[in-house]
Amino acid sequence: MRTWDENRASINQLWPQCQWTDEERRLWHDDLHALDQPMLYDALRNVKRNHDTLYPQLKWILDSYRELAAARKLASRPQPAREEKLKLNIDDEEDRKMTADFLALVDLSQPSDFAAVEKKVLDIGLPKMHSLSAVRVLNYARLRLLGEEPMFSRVTRVGDLVPMTKTVKEFA
Repeated sequence: MRTWDENRASINQLWPQCQWTDEERRLWHDDLHALDQPMLYDALRNVKRNHDTLYPQLKWILDSYRELAAARKLASRPQPAREEKLKLNIDDEEDRKMTADFLALVDLSQPSDFAAVEKKVLDIGLPKMHSLSAVRVLNYARLRLLGEEPMFSRVTRVGDLVPMTKTVKEFA
């Protein structure tokens, strides 16, 4: 088990050129001595690895310590019990037939029928067809009936959508 004195010696050995004032020593002591010392030692070493400077910054050490503490907390968190995945046996021939039937339905539908088409694909077709086939049928229905072209996007921190460069057509 490491102690604060051992970590203080490590700081002086990792950054031997540093000349600490009395106030800096007190600040470092006050902020670091109460932490988990073995984890602090690893944080010190990580700071030295990542910041090749003559003088260490207290913020770097505290940030590295917090990263290690968060990773440890995440790793020790118990995992929820996993449920068995739903195993569907989908016949490829039936998938092709249903896809063709739904595409014919879309071709005969009007824009006001989109909700009914979508409901039929999700309720009737999806348990019997591959999900990719259902997504493609719904994308075709959106494009043909509503004029909506699907596009990948990501959500920013403030909740806005930022389009990505490739559309679904380019991936399909």
